[in-house]
Amino acid sequence: MSNPDKSPDKTGQHKKSALAEAFQDPNLELARAIFVGMAQRIYSAPTAADQKKPDPKALATLCFRLAEAFDAASRETPKVKAALEAASKAAVKLDEVDLSHVFNPSEKP
Repeated sequence: MSNPDKSPDKTGQHKKSALAEAFQDPNLELARAIFVGMAQRIYSAPTAADQKKPDPKALATLCFRLAEAFDAASRETPKVKAALEAASKAAVKLDEVDLSHVFNPSEKP
């Protein structure tokens, strides 16, 4: 007999995970790593009575902004710029290809 608890759910759970993957922020893992590191340093360190520790939600927002800035800056490195330029040169530019002979066949002599 098969156990009904171990049967794979092919509709509900699979659709939820596919939807979650489709809408997952590409910077989520980097922002999470930044948040964990910053939270560890900020919330574990003793503070003076007049200093207030930041709200965790504000810290998370800052971490996402830092991750986005890191992602944007990483696209501007010389190595990435060279790779993008090489890909651009290798790409076929359809607006520069003359296809008039395909759409307007020449008359036979």
